[in-house]
Amino acid sequence: MSSVLRKHLTADASHTIHLVLPPEMGNEVDVIVFPRSSLKSAGQQESLAMAQLMDESGFAQNILNSVEEDCWNDL
Repeated sequence: MSSVLRKHLTADASHTIHLVLPPEMGNEVDVIVFPRSSLKSAGQQESLAMAQLMDESGFAQNILNSVEEDCWNDL
C-alpha cells in the first residue's frame, strides 16, 4: 500500500512552499496542488476538483468506458 501525505501549506513571500517528505515515501513523488480559498467553500471546491481528477484518470477512461464494462448498463 502506498503512503499519502496531505498538508495545508501557506506560500512564503516568493510564492514558494516547502515540504519535507517522510522517509517511507522515497525520493520520487507526484505532487498535485489545489488553490485553497475560503474555509467555508474549500471542502466543496476540493470535492469537485477531486471528482474532476477521477474522471480524467486512466481507470475511468480505459476501464469504465470499455465495451466489456458497458454490459452492466443493461442490468
